[in-house]
Amino acid sequence: MTGFYYAGRHVEREILSALIDGELSPSERRFVHEHLQECADCREVADEFTHIHGMVTELPRLVAPESFVSDALRPPKPSVASKLLGGKRKFVAGGLAAGAIGISVAGLIVPQRATTPPVNVFFERHVSLRSGEESGGQVLFAVNHR
Repeated sequence: MTGFYYAGRHVEREILSALIDGELSPSERRFVHEHLQECADCREVADEFTHIHGMVTELPRLVAPESFVSDALRPPKPSVASKLLGGKRKFVAGGLAAGAIGISVAGLIVPQRATTPPVNVFFERHVSLRSGEESGGQVLFAVNHR
């Protein structure tokens, strides 16, 4: 019964709770009681659990209303989505969803045709080729065509 010990020194809290709830066998109960005779820490935890157990048993018992019980035991109503997608409609909706996903994935996978950037347009828009510009004009640079 060494499984009752945590780190070889104390009885586990679950075992103490089971003792208070009366869920241990007679031999297990005897073993735990012997340990409680020697261990003040476990005895303190057991006393605390006993106090809590006493407080819980003193709480008034509530009876659930009949409507609550009958509602809890009644099978759930079918949802609007299950009504709309009943029968063959669910296969059509599933097929449409799969098709939309397939088209989206294909659009991401298929490589696009490479286009060269319009260097001439860029060059004409951003660089002044006129000579004689005043200082502070745009920077000139040369483009080598290969």
